[in-house]
Amino acid sequence: MDWLVGEEHRNRWIDVDPKSVELIEGPDSFYRSIIEEIKKAQSRVCLSTLYLGTGRLEKELVNVLNDAVNSRPALQATVLMDYLRGTRGNGSTGMLRKTAGFPNSEVCLYHTPELRGALKKILGERTNEIVGLQHMKIYIFDDDVLISGANLSETYFTDRQDRYVLVRNNRVLADFFQELVAAVSSCSFKLQSDGSLKVHEKCGFHPFEGDNTEYRSLVRQRVTEVISKFTQESNTTSKSCTQVYPLVQMGPFGINQEFDLMQRLFAHKDPHMEMSIASGYFNLTDEYSKIIAKEGDYSLNVVFASPQANGFFNGAALSGYIPLVYVYVSQLFFDQMRRRPVKLFEYKRDGWSFHAKGIWLNYPEKPQDYSATLFGSSNFGYRSVHRDLEAQVLLVTKDRNLKQRLVEEKNRLFEFSSVVETASFKRVDHQIPHWVRMFSRCFRNFF
Repeated sequence: MDWLVGEEHRNRWIDVDPKSVELIEGPDSFYRSIIEEIKKAQSRVCLSTLYLGTGRLEKELVNVLNDAVNSRPALQATVLMDYLRGTRGNGSTGMLRKTAGFPNSEVCLYHTPELRGALKKILGERTNEIVGLQHMKIYIFDDDVLISGANLSETYFTDRQDRYVLVRNNRVLADFFQELVAAVSSCSFKLQSDGSLKVHEKCGFHPFEGDNTEYRSLVRQRVTEVISKFTQESNTTSKSCTQVYPLVQMGPFGINQEFDLMQRLFAHKDPHMEMSIASGYFNLTDEYSKIIAKEGDYSLNVVFASPQANGFFNGAALSGYIPLVYVYVSQLFFDQMRRRPVKLFEYKRDGWSFHAKGIWLNYPEKPQDYSATLFGSSNFGYRSVHRDLEAQVLLVTKDRNLKQRLVEEKNRLFEFSSVVETASFKRVDHQIPHWVRMFSRCFRNFF
């Protein structure tokens, strides 16, 4: 799949044993995997997430982490979260104060440089997140790497469907993501054992009070160094039928690996290729939608959350209307793709929300050909491209067993989905107030 990887990623691959790739099926298995991996870890645990919840399951997770760090001095623990979500109500930081006090652990919170000055004073605690977030979901245990879109919160452990891909015994992949998290952490706030937050000792500029240009340059430099080092170290000949390509998307700092690859992917012309997209918050950028509509030639299936499966369903006040914003966006895409072989599906499962994200590429008429999948934190929308920090992995394989397991993983997500038709938008739960349409046109770039 050289056409997809492109020149800039050609030397950024890692060989993977297909048998080492585990596709975790559900939230409860995701939670159990994290607990078990922390208990077994001997050298490192790295948890990069948007935020940490405060329920019973999260407390158990933190206790397991603290026990591991306390009983194994050689174990290095790193936790990276978003500042805006992590300090809401003092929940995440309060949970991790003890963790921050161990000499072999570090808890950091990234704050977007976009939120500063008057804007920071105006926007409230629940609305300031629209500006930008630390959105990478990377979980490392020694040389095992679990890439997901799921956060460390109870609903993600019980009834919110996501994707979870565990790659075992791959030190190169683990080192890359560990160093990526370390680079961002070094430009973040550091939690102290008394609950206070201080700018990291390795960060020479305050994220939102210091010089904006200098801070952005510092983050870009440190992340780029990680990428460049990995490129040099991985420049060898492949010996496996399966490779992974780590991708970093940090629009605020001019790092656009995912964006570049997605434009190539959506512009591809191969009527034999079948593409499937999952997104909990489906809101493709205008660039992506135009490329799919005017340049691409392939069949496309898209699954996203129904209003009832949207994470904001029954939200308080204005947030309760957010599912209708996504209904409006999906209707625009539906109308735009009428002449293309594109099918839309809504995920609806009683008592569950939908947060899965990723892409699958298959060639049903060419079973001997490569299959590929993208998995990670990105929803492929404007936020993912321009506002948030995202990490993805492109996996390419010819292994028959792994290809079949990927198809089964995809099919499980579509199992609770129904086809979107013109009549779908006439249903009561899809009726969009005029003001929501106007709001969506003005502010969809924040979703």
